[in-house]
Order: sequence, then C-alpha cells, then structure tokens
Amino acid sequence: MKALRGFTLLEAMVAMAILAGSLMAIARLNSGAVAMHAYTKKITVATLLARSKMTDLEQELYDKGFSTDDDEQSGDFSNEGFSSFKWRAKILAPRTTGVSTDQLLAAVFNIPTGGGGGEDGLSAISSLFGGGGGGGDKGGGAAGALSGMAGGLAQTQMTQFLDQISKTVREVHLSVTWRDGNIVQSVDLVTHVVSLGPGSDRNGSANPAGGPGGVPGQPQAGLPPPPSFGPGGQPPNNGFIPPPGPRKP
Repeated sequence: MKALRGFTLLEAMVAMAILAGSLMAIARLNSGAVAMHAYTKKITVATLLARSKMTDLEQELYDKGFSTDDDEQSGDFSNEGFSSFKWRAKILAPRTTGVSTDQLLAAVFNIPTGGGGGEDGLSAISSLFGGGGGGGDKGGGAAGALSGMAGGLAQTQMTQFLDQISKTVREVHLSVTWRDGNIVQSVDLVTHVVSLGPGSDRNGSANPAGGPGGVPGQPQAGLPPPPSFGPGGQPPNNGFIPPPGPRKP
C-alpha cells in the first residue's frame, strides 16, 4: 500500500504568507474606500454650507448696503449642526484709485496705451470721432472741436463710471474650512455683488418693493391706461365698431 504525501512545513508557510498579503491588500482597499467616502461626505457638506453662507452674505449686502472699506467676517456652523466647519469671508472694495481715465478709455475702446504715436486716451478718443487728422481748413477745425468735446465728455463719463464701480460693486471671498486629521481642508468661493444701495434686490433694482409703475392694477408711468370695459367684462357695444361716418367739409 502506497503512503500518502502531505504538505511540508515550507509549503504551508508560503501559502500562509500569500494569504496574509492578500488579506492586507483587501483591508487596505476597504480602509481607502471608507476614508474616501468620509472625505466625499465632508466635501459635500462643506459645499452646501458654503453655498448657504454665500447666499446669506449676499442678502446681507443687499439689505444693509456696502461699507466704504474692506470688511472681514468669520464664524462657524454650530447653528446648522456642523460645529467642526468654520467659515471666513472677505468683502473687498474695488481698487480704482490707481486707475486713470486714460487706462479705462483704452480698455473700453481697445486702444493701445504707450504706443508709437504717443497718444493718450483722450487724444485717441478724439481721433475716433474724426479729430486730429491734420488739415487747416474750417471743416477740419470744426471736426477737431467736435471731437475734442466728445473726448472730454467720454473722459467725464469714465470718471463717473469709476466712482460708480467703487460704490456699487464688491468682491466676496468665502472660505469654509474643517480639520481632517492633521490636515486642514477648505472649500473656497468667489463672487461679485452689484447693489445700487441698501434694500436693492438681486436684479439691480433700487426699489424691489414696487413704487410708481410697479403696483399691480395700475398703469406704469408713461404708458396709456388700459381700455375700459362695460358691465360683464365686455367691451362697449359688444365689441362692435361702427363704420366711420361721412366727413364734414
């Protein structure tokens, strides 16, 4: 009778090593999947909290108006049930003090500055309106005077435009942070808010509640009143329009 041969000690140890390595790889994959799920959940929560806080900040700016200087706010989301998430917001006013009207005119009308002609923004605008073309005739002088007036008007409008931007536009930077182990994670949002004054709405209207021309049932300013109807909601004479009579001489 032939004797049965079993596994040797070396074969058993090699099989156990292969099994241990496979189990460690599977455990590493499972732990990575759990960690990625937790990270994705925190990213989702942080994104939703950031959207909510950005909406609150925008509404606060629309209701209270803008401050003259930069503003900074911070806090957490304890009221929402996520005390581990912090937020910080910076409300920045546009820097228009170093921007000249010539630079703004060049940006709006696509005119190169500091070019070979040596023209500034005002001279370039005058040339666009037909000025600066040489010729000493009267027509050229009239065109030059008209272009100079147009260029001066454009420069005045650009000055007012810069002042309006500094008063009605703000850039909002919002950062939501949380700690993930020893690493601080963050979600950053940036938006621009345009408001014509305290109490304005998101559409840029300075009086969203209505006013003249915005009351239901009343005609808007500058528009004719709606046609009047007879009893029962029918036009007079049941909608019959009589033919025109003979004209009197």
